[in-house]
Amino acid sequence: MRSRLIIGGEMQEFQLRVVPMSNNDFALELYQCAYKKAGAKKRPAAKRLGRLKGNALVLARHNIYQVLKANQYDPKTLSHKRQSPYILSEETGVNLAILFQTLQPLRKVDKILNITSGIKEMSNEESHYWFAKVNNGKRNPALRALRILLGE
Repeated sequence: MRSRLIIGGEMQEFQLRVVPMSNNDFALELYQCAYKKAGAKKRPAAKRLGRLKGNALVLARHNIYQVLKANQYDPKTLSHKRQSPYILSEETGVNLAILFQTLQPLRKVDKILNITSGIKEMSNEESHYWFAKVNNGKRNPALRALRILLGE
């Protein structure tokens, strides 16, 4: 049985946005799009779930390329010049959210690589479990547990 964040028949939408930085460099930010409330003119602003830049972004790029391919985007379109966001499915957005949130503060290359491959191996159910723990539960203990579980 698959658990889904479905409200009114809609799947949860995520957006991956490119944030240009100096020297043709960029960061990536992941947003979870809010649902439009009944009777509301427009939907609330998307919530930023995480940001990756620098070494962590470079080390996680294969996961990011896979997510882009899974959502019918060419990874070659990922550059500091891109202005429109990538629209991601719930499944890939949830997975990327865990990746971004877990890697954000880390600096050690081997830890980043271990966590990156551990998250890539997760089933959809596992991803949803950790996503719920981190985003709707006790954020810091859940992130710490993930870093310990996958980082060694």
